[in-house]
This record gives sequence, C-alpha cells and structure tokens, in this order.
Amino acid sequence: MKTLVKNFIALVCAFVCTACSQQTIEQKLDAYFDALDGHFMGSVVVRQDGKTIYQRSLGWADVENRIPATAETQYRIGSISKTFTAVLVMKAAAEGRLSLNDPIAKYFPDAQIPNAEQVTIDQLLQHRSGLVDIVNDRTFEYLTYYTTPQTRRQILERVAAAGTNFQPGSEFRYSNTGYNLLGYILEDVWEKPYAEIVNEQIVGLLNLQHTRFSEAVEPLRGDARSYTLLDNWQVQPETDASVAIGAGAMASTPAELAKFGEALVGDVFGDSIFEQMKQVKDAYGRGLVEFTYGDQTGYGHAGLIDGFSSKLIVFDNVTIAFCSNGADYDTDQIIPNVLNALNGKEIELPDFNRYIELTPEQLASYTGVYRCDALSMEVTVNVAGSRLSVQAAGQPSFPLDAVSADQFENESMGVSITVAADRKTITLNQMGQQIEFVRVGDAVPEISIH
Repeated sequence: MKTLVKNFIALVCAFVCTACSQQTIEQKLDAYFDALDGHFMGSVVVRQDGKTIYQRSLGWADVENRIPATAETQYRIGSISKTFTAVLVMKAAAEGRLSLNDPIAKYFPDAQIPNAEQVTIDQLLQHRSGLVDIVNDRTFEYLTYYTTPQTRRQILERVAAAGTNFQPGSEFRYSNTGYNLLGYILEDVWEKPYAEIVNEQIVGLLNLQHTRFSEAVEPLRGDARSYTLLDNWQVQPETDASVAIGAGAMASTPAELAKFGEALVGDVFGDSIFEQMKQVKDAYGRGLVEFTYGDQTGYGHAGLIDGFSSKLIVFDNVTIAFCSNGADYDTDQIIPNVLNALNGKEIELPDFNRYIELTPEQLASYTGVYRCDALSMEVTVNVAGSRLSVQAAGQPSFPLDAVSADQFENESMGVSITVAADRKTITLNQMGQQIEFVRVGDAVPEISIH
C-alpha cells in the first residue's frame, strides 16, 4: 500500500470538451495508449455527463496463463479502498452507530495504542492522529509479514509498538494505520466482518458486479495478478487482505470505480456525506483528495499496492478512472494526458527510447550490497537481464533503467539512483529526499523474483 499524497497534486489546463469532437478524443487517446502498450497493463474509463465516452484495456490480466485484460478484469485498488471505508464510517455516523468525535480508546480499551484517549475517529479519517504508519515506518518490519495472514491482535500490537509522530490533531501525515483501525471500528459497530459491511452498504446498493473485498487474487475468476517489468513481466508478491483491511483491501474495475465515485458525489449514500468528506485540510478530506485542474475541482483518490496502481477522479461532468496491474511508466501522467485530450490539446507521447544500453561488464560493475546505517537498511543491486535491479531485504526487486553511466531511474516509482564513480556509494533519490548507501559486500550473482 504505497500511497503518496504528492501523486494527487497536479496543475494542468482546464478541460472544455466542447472544443473537440468525440472522434478526435478517441483518436488522441488511442494514440496515447498505443504508445503505452508494452509498458502499461491495465484498463481505463472516461465518462462525461453520465455516459462512457472512452474505454480501453491493455496487456494481460495474467501473463503466465495469457489471460488478456478486459473491461471486467478486477484489479486490487489499494488506497482507493480508503474512500469506501470513509463512506462506511460516515454512514455509520449518520445512523448513530458511532460519533466522529469518539476517542478510539472506546473501541480499543486494552490495546495500549498511544494517545488513544485523545485520538478521535475523525482524526483517523483525516490522517491527523499522529499514529505512525506501520506500512511505511523506518523499521521496515512490514516487509516481513505483509504477505501472510494477520490477526486483529497482531496488527494492534504493531500499532501500539510503533508509537507516534506528533500530538493528535496538530499535523497531517498520511497513515495506513488509521484506516486499518477504522476497519476494525466498523466491524465493531456493525458486528460483522468488513467484507460483509462493504457488500451490504455499498456493493449491493450500487449493484456492483466486479467490486469486492479481495481476500485472494484468483485469475480464473477474472482477477489480475500484479507485475513489475524487468526484461519481461515478473509477478509480484500479494499483500494479504488481513494486513490491508480498511486501508487497501478492495478490488474493482475502472467502470465500477467510476460508478461508485459518481454515486458518492450524487449523494446516493446520504445527503451530506459527500459534503463532509470533501472538506479538505492539508490537501486531504475524509477519505478524499482534492484535484485541481485550472479552475475546475475534482475529488477522488489514488491507490498503490504490490504492482497495482489506480486512480479515480470525479468532476462536475467528467469522471476518469484507471486500474493497472503493471507499469514501466509514471502513471501519474495518465489523468493529465486524458484531460489534455478532452480539452483539445496535444498529448506528449512518452519516449521509451531515452535510456541507454550498457554492456554486461558495465552493469556488473554496479552490483553489490549497500547499507544505510541511519535506516539500518541494506539493499542489493544486481543485474536483471539488460538492466539493473534493486532489492531491499524482504521486498520485491524493482528495475532500473540507465539514463547515463552513473544515473539510473525507475520512472513508474519516481525513484532514481546516482552511483559514485568509485562504485563505493549509491544515492537514492525519491520525493526530494536523498539517502546515501555505502557498499559493504558483493551481490549474489543470481536474483530471485517471486
């Protein structure tokens, strides 16, 4: 569940669809997604005034069994699940099952969660609880258990041990922890499993046929597996649903995400629920993020889990949703490019030929085990086909393309690595942060991708 708020803030031109014909939109979007073919697997839906005006699927839902992606392929949607959870919390509040001002100590009296008497349900919704995100904390313990079933008690013990970043309500910091706790609270107030609650309160209400709490990926049922592209698509480990629960365990399709988003904006779930959810502070509301394009404002969420990425945005008359199960491309560019097509502007097609090819000897010179003492973390740089790969302990590998002899990047993850001329250090660059790793040993020649 790698979910970054920075992914949501992008300023592009306003969209005015009357400037271009339906045929022009289709041609531009077809050319764009044709260019992505082979570097992006997934599905996309564009709706205007309640009608689908563009729909496209690329690549494979299951590479190994050659099952192609279709409009009905179900993808794990990561943190878009938080919007489902927030809707359920708001419905529970409207029915008097809980209050947004309830302290979480009411629901976890024996869990020893820090500041439980001060942290409220509303602060969990808005990522203002101060509780450490157990998915993205600096211990990297998450990587040791995320693929195996976890009990409520185990998760709560990890939350208690992780501690806090700040006093409740004083700051914003994105935290999957809060939405896992919300999932448990919902189970308490409805006295049934989260999966049953979401099926009754959202999926059944909207008659969604391909949206569910995803307990396991089953390709023969229409589920997509997730992948990372090295020299070919490599299947990724699967986060266990018990680890993600209210934070990222749902699966859906772009079409049904669009239907869900439009239902939320249209007050299908309650007269004031959307109005309360879209009240934004520090770029985040209650399970919703505000997206600004020129003078237009939309609301939605993005999701990352395993090799999946997804995004849903709803404007007054336009809804865009995509789900991907593998990308060697910055998927943050998809929504702005779709809006450019809707606005009659040109789409800048990606250049996948900008990377250079290094010899096997050159690639081998970068390999090794590198350590950052400040993070107590080691990464292994190895050769994977004609590229480099990086792997942290207990974590899947991700590929790196050579921009130059000392600069490598993974565009889809927003990560770049600079290698020192003496090959003794590497610097990882992500989200404006630079972390130096020092070479401490040789890499094992063969890399294992699960």
